[in-house]
Amino acid sequence: MDSSYQAKYLSMARLLWDASQGNPEGIPSEYAENFNYTYSDGDISLVGLLPKFESYSEMEDFEIYEAIEMLGKVRPEDWPAAEDISGISLEEVLRIYDEDATDPEGYNFVEDNLSTADRVEKSLIEVISSVFGDKVSTIRSEKGYYANPKNNFLQEDDGTFAGTFMYDDNKFIFEVFPDESGWSVTYRLHWDALDKIPPISDSDNPKKTNYTRQIRNRGWK
Repeated sequence: MDSSYQAKYLSMARLLWDASQGNPEGIPSEYAENFNYTYSDGDISLVGLLPKFESYSEMEDFEIYEAIEMLGKVRPEDWPAAEDISGISLEEVLRIYDEDATDPEGYNFVEDNLSTADRVEKSLIEVISSVFGDKVSTIRSEKGYYANPKNNFLQEDDGTFAGTFMYDDNKFIFEVFPDESGWSVTYRLHWDALDKIPPISDSDNPKKTNYTRQIRNRGWK
C-alpha cells in the first residue's frame, strides 16, 4: 500500500495545484482529504492539507513541488494534529527540511517554463501511465482540445479530471478521481478506435462454425 500511495500522490497533488492556478484555497477540502495517509512505519502524509498551503508566492514551481513531496511523508511527532493546523508555510517547509532534502535534480519536477496547460498534461500523463503500465501521450478533452481555462484544464465540477489520451495510435477515454481507497484512474477504448478493430472471422465464431462430422457414403442407405 505504501508504494501504491507514493506512486500516485505527488503527480495528483501537482495536478491539483496546477489546475488551481496558484489558488489552493479553492480546492475542496473533502477532495484534498483523499491524500491523507498513514504509512506502515507510522509516518503520515500532510498533502491532504493542500488547501491550507500558504507563503508560496515568491517560490519557483520546482520549489513548491519539492515542498509538497517533503510533506508527503513526515514524522507525526514533528507536527501538530492535522485538525489543529490552520496553515502550512511552504517556504518554512523548505527551510526546515533543506538539510535532509535530496538533490532537487533527482526529482521529476515539471520544467519551470511550461505553461499551466503543459503542466496539467504532463502530470496527467504521469498519473495515467503509472496505472496503464506504459507511457501514454496526447492528453486532450473529449472534443479534442488542449487543457485550457475554458475547459477548466479538463477538471469537471465535481473535481474529476476527464478527457482522452493516445497509446499506440489508439484513443482512450480516461477519468481521474478520488474514491474510498484514494485516487483512482479508469480508462477505456474510445468509440472512434473501435472501428480499427478487425471483425471476428467466422472461423472464430462458434455460432457459425460447422462442427458436423462428415461421414463417407459406403454404398448403402
